[in-house]
Amino acid sequence: MADHAWYDWPIGAARLIAGSKSFERNPWLTEPGYERDGYGLHVQRALLAERMADRRRAAMKDMLEADDRSFFARNGYIVKEDFLAPAQFERVREEALGLQTDIREMRQGPAVTRRVTLDPADRGQRPHSVAAMQDARLQNLLRYVASHDAQPLCYVQAIIAEEARNAIGETDPQTDLHFDTFFATAKAWLFLHDVEEADGPFAYVPGSHRMSPARCAWEQEQTELILEHPDRMHRRGSLRVTAADLEAMGLPEPQKMTVKANTLVVADTHGAHGRSPISEPCVRVELYATLRRYPFSPIAGGDLLAFSPFARRGAGTILSALDLQDRIRRSFGSEKRHPWRKVSARRMDAPGAD
Repeated sequence: MADHAWYDWPIGAARLIAGSKSFERNPWLTEPGYERDGYGLHVQRALLAERMADRRRAAMKDMLEADDRSFFARNGYIVKEDFLAPAQFERVREEALGLQTDIREMRQGPAVTRRVTLDPADRGQRPHSVAAMQDARLQNLLRYVASHDAQPLCYVQAIIAEEARNAIGETDPQTDLHFDTFFATAKAWLFLHDVEEADGPFAYVPGSHRMSPARCAWEQEQTELILEHPDRMHRRGSLRVTAADLEAMGLPEPQKMTVKANTLVVADTHGAHGRSPISEPCVRVELYATLRRYPFSPIAGGDLLAFSPFARRGAGTILSALDLQDRIRRSFGSEKRHPWRKVSARRMDAPGAD
């Protein structure tokens, strides 16, 4: 086990209470001696978070039809084909693909993710896309899957996959099967193009969103050696999963979402998922949303952000806060920066990146 400074213990305790997923510099999650029923604090908190999520979803059951609730309970995701009316979808697609505005880009290995916010305050500039993301059906799906009756963060998003590897051999970390975190969290994609096998479709392992005894045992094994794991994201709580791991947990192979345009996919990314590796360079544009809230809340509602002055600019406010954080870091001489860089105006589907 790692050596810990005295202050790692109170800081680690605060992070535990706050719902932080990272194992690094948190002795409460990595030191032995805090076990019950053979499980350390990490697995215990994951089981508690699952019980709380089940409780919140029970309170929101009227948001979904019974068939959708049953499908989600078995699989961890929901697929809705032909989600928007044809005329509405064409308006959304034309608007999203034709955007000429300042955008944000993040590079991970050979892949670039490009985003433009779709906050309620953006309705004047992007009315059709914002309206699509505020659709009550989409909102209900997101909220139920996330187990929180709260406002998600929404974007127009493009994935620019240049190669399988970049010049220095880095791969896209999103192509590794992984669990985002230890608790229920929802992501949604409304695809604006047909997604074929060559386009690196979203993949999800059905049933992997539940803390089964086999998954609990696997995660307990991970915690015991996690600080020696070579993957930084694994150490920080986004656990990477191999085919052998899936077999050990009794889980099936990933289901690839090769879908037609105008298909909505909503998934609990507490389950194992990833972007399938590409076979050739491609650009994919979609409307994207994410919803993650405090994992240990006993109630589904009470979203404080919904009543804050920033409610109409949720995604934009977060990006502005990251920019402010960078300015403060620079004033102290730090070179550390957040990954979402501002770039010049361009179409969402334009190839290449800054």
